[in-house]
Amino acid sequence: MFNLADQLALSRNRPAGFDYMRIALAAAVICLHSANVTLGLGRAMEIVGHFRTVNAMILALFFTLSGFLVTASLLRCKSLLSFIGLRVLRIAPALVVETTLSAVIIGPIFTAIPLAQYFADSRFHVYFLNVVGDMHFELPGVFLHNPAPDLVNAQLWTVPYELWCYAMLALLAATTICFNRVLYLGFLVFAQIGLVCYDIYHSDELFIHLRPHLLVFSFLLGVGFYLWRDKVPFNRAACLFALVLCAAGMAGGRGDAIFVVPAAYVACYLGLMNPRRSWIVSSGDYSYGMYLYGFVIQQCVAAVGPSVQCWYLNVLISLPIAFGVAVASWHLVEKHALRLRDQLERFEAAVLSRISIVGFWRRLPRPV
Repeated sequence: MFNLADQLALSRNRPAGFDYMRIALAAAVICLHSANVTLGLGRAMEIVGHFRTVNAMILALFFTLSGFLVTASLLRCKSLLSFIGLRVLRIAPALVVETTLSAVIIGPIFTAIPLAQYFADSRFHVYFLNVVGDMHFELPGVFLHNPAPDLVNAQLWTVPYELWCYAMLALLAATTICFNRVLYLGFLVFAQIGLVCYDIYHSDELFIHLRPHLLVFSFLLGVGFYLWRDKVPFNRAACLFALVLCAAGMAGGRGDAIFVVPAAYVACYLGLMNPRRSWIVSSGDYSYGMYLYGFVIQQCVAAVGPSVQCWYLNVLISLPIAFGVAVASWHLVEKHALRLRDQLERFEAAVLSRISIVGFWRRLPRPV
């Protein structure tokens, strides 16, 4: 049986599918947010609610592919010190820059209040807590006259859950659960039973997207698919069946805890495909920058006036700008931050050689 591990080996552990997926999903998020920034949140929810499957699928795919790829990174690390350090290097620098640019440059340009009042406002100060995962979406007086007033970076609501994913995986590594794939599979089954019960109990609550706890579960499913990659078939028919199953199941907003499993398989199958690389994915990873800057750029475009407050115009203008800013973010910030990996590994080696106690920073075992 040709499986996920075989397909991964064919691409020398670097399939292009995941790179294309990240770009496509980041662009899809911008397209979906165009309704919010041009119609206002209330009207947008009514319209986007008809495309509930798309909302749910995008989030499920994003978090699953993150879990799959981050697990591969974890297994290459000698200890949790380098694993956590690499996550910080990937997430924090660009987030710090985006937060600072939004507060110090975009905010003063688009605020409707005097600058002295803007910089003295407590909302300006607490906005910088975004860099540590404490999300704040407003800046004083900014975008007040937009269809979606006040919101500067609504897309960042998923960042705390991504951080929870990393914390969960670090805990599972520290307890060695994720290094015993049978034990990890039992953990997933137990978690899914609990989540299904939770969904049944809260069946009267409908979400336009996945509930936050299912974002973390999608990530953990990605971890599981990586650990069991040599037993999971890489099959086009299975992918199509899984796609139809989760698309139909997620349309109503009930039973998501079950249907994120086939969605996770779709994410792994598409990600492991290895089409020819174009310059878009071979020159850098621009998906994170598009995610960080997409919404605030869309709000800036909407602030021009009613003449551009149409969803497709917002997409046509915002998407290329967001991509250009993402390219700059990668080459000026993210790429240089990742070059600190060598220093991190040297620091890790020094710590492991000098600290003999068995604890959080111990060497990680190999999966069984």
